[in-house]
Amino acid sequence: MSHENVATDTSIVRQLAIEAGQRALSDLKHGIRVSYKADAEPVTDTDRAINAFLVTELQRHFPDDLIVSEEAEDDDPIRRATAPRVWFIDPIDGTKEFLAGNGEFSIMIGLCEHGCPSLGVVHQPTTGKTWYATPYGAWLDWQGDCQPLRVSSVNDISAMTLAASRSHRNRYLATAAERLGIHKEIVSGSGGLKIGLLVERRADLFISASTRSKLWDTAGPEAILRAAGGVLTDFQGQPLDYRQPDLHHRAGLVASNGIRHAAIVAQIRDVFPPHR
Repeated sequence: MSHENVATDTSIVRQLAIEAGQRALSDLKHGIRVSYKADAEPVTDTDRAINAFLVTELQRHFPDDLIVSEEAEDDDPIRRATAPRVWFIDPIDGTKEFLAGNGEFSIMIGLCEHGCPSLGVVHQPTTGKTWYATPYGAWLDWQGDCQPLRVSSVNDISAMTLAASRSHRNRYLATAAERLGIHKEIVSGSGGLKIGLLVERRADLFISASTRSKLWDTAGPEAILRAAGGVLTDFQGQPLDYRQPDLHHRAGLVASNGIRHAAIVAQIRDVFPPHR
């Protein structure tokens, strides 16, 4: 795809994420209706409304592409494994934080081309921050200023700052941090916001020792992290597979600035073995 076409696509998706964020902020002011999925995860009417809006608009702008979203009823793993372009949508990443009113949620959209994340947008409505990436780089758009993004150059693992989950902390994460000798951390909600911490150089490492993460949780953020020079794998050091039949990342997530990624994985790979 030409640079001009990429820029056009990115502009469209950024605007859609911002419009979705405005809907989320409006609903926060006027009240939120919540129910619970079979796995006990909360879902709001806002999740569903934003999901419908983003799916409709992406289908209108990109009619030949496949769209996979968190609140869709069906998934087509065969088509997903073969489609050249697949959009992944998380209408509200961090629904628990959305409900808590702490602002730590985001709208996330990612495009995978031939199974590889190539375009990503993460928008945080409460701050107005938009992190985005194309194959040509990653940027943060905030308060009218657009700055290029690059991960940190910290190479001492024990000196790294960990971006840790607010809602999904567990013994595996504690063990991994202890193994690595890490004592500094920043707690945040949405996974997209934690990747934002990495590309803003406020953190150096993010670990998710959970099977709850799905393809739409990582497609957009991974595109941004990769474009900023970082690396995202599972606990075994394997690249994430966006063409796999299963929507879940069963072997956890390890994101870093990339400098000592292999050494990090080597120290913690047995902490959270793949769950099939």
